[in-house]
Amino acid sequence: MPLETWLAFVAASLILTMTPGPSILLGMVHALRFGTRRTLFTALGDISANMIQMLLVAIGLGVIVANSALAFQVIKWAGVAVLIYMAVKMWRSAPSLPVPGAPEPSAHPARLYASGFAVAFGNPKALVFFTAFFPQFIDPSAPFAPQLSIMCPTMAALDFSFVMIYAVGAKQLLGFLRQHPKLLNHAGGGTLMAAAGLLSAAK
Repeated sequence: MPLETWLAFVAASLILTMTPGPSILLGMVHALRFGTRRTLFTALGDISANMIQMLLVAIGLGVIVANSALAFQVIKWAGVAVLIYMAVKMWRSAPSLPVPGAPEPSAHPARLYASGFAVAFGNPKALVFFTAFFPQFIDPSAPFAPQLSIMCPTMAALDFSFVMIYAVGAKQLLGFLRQHPKLLNHAGGGTLMAAAGLLSAAK
């Protein structure tokens, strides 16, 4: 892939990955509840799902989903169900925030990874987006696999970076949230519910 094509791809990907979405919001909530270090597992789950989606696009499944109302609806409503479940669970759970000098609240890395994976993979718009976005930067006269091997890790790295950047920024709100312990649960649950509503309207 020519350098100028890759730079154009990076510029376009930056705009897309820096826009807050369900995965970034989940990362912020996990950073506030469990600490920034544990949020690494949430971000890893997110980019794992994205890598799988990009590979599905590579084998043509993205085209099927983009043109099949049934396939799109199945994935979409599965994602909506996951977001609603997580929103209700967060809304009803007891406040849990890090205390200065105390160990971070326990959360198994596998659970954080699974949450990040489920939220990212349950969004069919990403699958359709990759199908429409990637061909704009692919040279059809050149081998496809080497180009994809550059584009997929590039986007995954940017996605991971912004999830963590937002997570670190959210950490600065801890002082305020300790005075309003239920605000995090209500705001996080409400945000995930809003994300479910937006996803349910996707066509």
